[in-house]
Amino acid sequence: MIRTFLFVLLTGCFFPLIAQDAYHGSLDNLLRTTYALPAPAQWVLPNTEAATLASEVNYGGITTAFSITGQSFTQGRRRVVNAGTNPWDAGHYYKNIAAVAAGNKCLIVFWLRSLTPNAKVNIFAENAVTYDKETYTAVSVGSEWQLYAVPVEAKAAYNAGALSIGLHLAESTQTVEIGGAACINYQNSVFFSQLPVLLNSSGYDGQAANAPWRAQAAADIEQFRKADMIVRVQNNSGQPVSGVKIHVEMLQHEFKFGTAVVSNRFNGGSAFDATYEQKLLNLDGKGHGFNEVVFENDLKWPAWEQAWFSSKPAIASDVRWLKDRGISVRGHNLVWPSWQYSPNDINASVTPAYLKTRIRNHLKNILTYSGIGTETIDWDVLNEITANTEYAAKFAGTPGYVTGRELYVDIFRQADSLAPNSVLYLNDYVAIEQGDSPSNGIATWKNRLNELVAAGAPVEGIGFQGHFSTTPTGIPRVKAIYDDFWNSYGLEAKVTEYDIDRLVSPATQADYMRDILTITFAHPSMKGFLMWGFWDGAHWLNNAPIFRQDWILKPSGEAFIDQVFKKWWTDETFTTTTSGDLTLRGFRGKYKITATCPDGSTQMQEIVLDATKTVQMTANCVTGIRETPADVELKAFAEAKFLQVSWSPALLQEPSLRLRVLDSTGRLMAAVHPQTLSNSHAFDLSSWPDGVYLVLLENGLQRQKTRVVVMD
Repeated sequence: MIRTFLFVLLTGCFFPLIAQDAYHGSLDNLLRTTYALPAPAQWVLPNTEAATLASEVNYGGITTAFSITGQSFTQGRRRVVNAGTNPWDAGHYYKNIAAVAAGNKCLIVFWLRSLTPNAKVNIFAENAVTYDKETYTAVSVGSEWQLYAVPVEAKAAYNAGALSIGLHLAESTQTVEIGGAACINYQNSVFFSQLPVLLNSSGYDGQAANAPWRAQAAADIEQFRKADMIVRVQNNSGQPVSGVKIHVEMLQHEFKFGTAVVSNRFNGGSAFDATYEQKLLNLDGKGHGFNEVVFENDLKWPAWEQAWFSSKPAIASDVRWLKDRGISVRGHNLVWPSWQYSPNDINASVTPAYLKTRIRNHLKNILTYSGIGTETIDWDVLNEITANTEYAAKFAGTPGYVTGRELYVDIFRQADSLAPNSVLYLNDYVAIEQGDSPSNGIATWKNRLNELVAAGAPVEGIGFQGHFSTTPTGIPRVKAIYDDFWNSYGLEAKVTEYDIDRLVSPATQADYMRDILTITFAHPSMKGFLMWGFWDGAHWLNNAPIFRQDWILKPSGEAFIDQVFKKWWTDETFTTTTSGDLTLRGFRGKYKITATCPDGSTQMQEIVLDATKTVQMTANCVTGIRETPADVELKAFAEAKFLQVSWSPALLQEPSLRLRVLDSTGRLMAAVHPQTLSNSHAFDLSSWPDGVYLVLLENGLQRQKTRVVVMD
């Protein structure tokens, strides 16, 4: 009894202690020997198969128990389910019997196989009351038993019974078999990165280097993202000037490549971070950074009213700071129609009249606030209306509101009247990030769009969120979704919130960054691509696409910089011919063009290449010659009616060499051509008057000179 009590104190496992069974012993041994993990600090679920399965919860579909041979586990459950509206319409889960502290590192384990082709499930750990997710990991399930392991670093603390761990199964009509469920808590004895990730993923459709979509995307980028630039160099007389070096230097893309930002981390904010600010402006080490940002939370309704991170004047200052540096700003978001995302006074108990007044006042307040409302190029007017229906339900059946969604039309119209120069977006997550899921909400979203368009709501843009799971949507499918919305509505669009699950391997994250960027940049409807944060230290999932917590560039960050600032970047140098013209095809955006004459003089101008454009430059170059470095010694002296000239042969011994003598008025007194020159020459002075003479030794574009006095 004393030994048992001591074990409980040491491990914190306040549940009946039963020796682990053979399966849990073999799992522990596998993890120790294969992945060098320590012994479990706790079993979060029971440490025997029988006890674990005795605590299971199943809903939706049919459950059958069966025995298993030939595996390390011996008992299983067969779940036959139909496709649901949501993946969670059928489930299989357990609750924790051991407490989990915030920051604990846990490993969720399942063995799975499917009797149905192309089966998909979601492995989850969530708060048993609020459903806040610790992990939500989509996996494909094959016909053979495979081990799945999903690491979790707990964001919150959970008492026994407060954490649900299991599977959502209603992605499609399918039969999935489950065995060997376990969850091991290593507490703080390991780093999160030490825990294995076993998703049995084959990547994503279109990942192959020779995937057919790539050739068409390259052609579309050439067509839609580039334009011809003709640089014409003339002198003041309108004559073409040849031999002028033209440097065409891109400064910024027309297409918006951006990120979500936290307001108080730059521009002297309360959590100012000099590195954060510097990286925002300079990602590639050459001064090129993001050209658009969206405030992650600051302009959301509750944050705006309660000043979560920055005051209203501070946010307005941030907007000015960004615009002064050529960075445009998106507004996110005006209304997120759920009590959960509303100010505290807006909840299920409010009346429709109160809610309408609060919405109207909020729109007026933020959209007329100096330096903010009308300074944003876009606004996400409504956010996630497919899943958030509480506002509409509040209005449904009241006068003038049959479905309640008529409220959305009111909101768009008021936003348009207050911010007529901003593009008004409808933003949602159900399209590209759920495109491969049979239960995606695309049909619902299009139905909502159809209602808005039919009612005359001024919807002007489509915001495709992009929080991709462990099974990111295939690239051909992403293009098909872009095509569908473009063909259906003809509206501009952006990827507004890109990131990807940190359980995806770094190599695949880099590949997907390259490919989702490419298919987005290639599509004529798309105006921008924004990630939802760029640094792990300020990211909602601690897994931003560009930089690690220590500011080390990630492989996906390398992929972003390589595409945006190398492959899709124009920086060329040319020399004009006798026509004085040159033509190139460059990526659309802002440019600096510098013309440098042979004599070193320069002309510069900035342009915006947004269509085929002729750039007229005036270059009054001094033609012919320029001074040489002073490493050629030229000597001249008058003696006995002769002007003696000599020079070092090191630099100027070439066929174009010539020697000239000019008087003080510039009149040519004598000239010697190349074929008569060696290293010296004597000019007869018998007919020259006394005076000062200029001696010039010239070679193409080079010259050396000296003066000599002639006197009797």
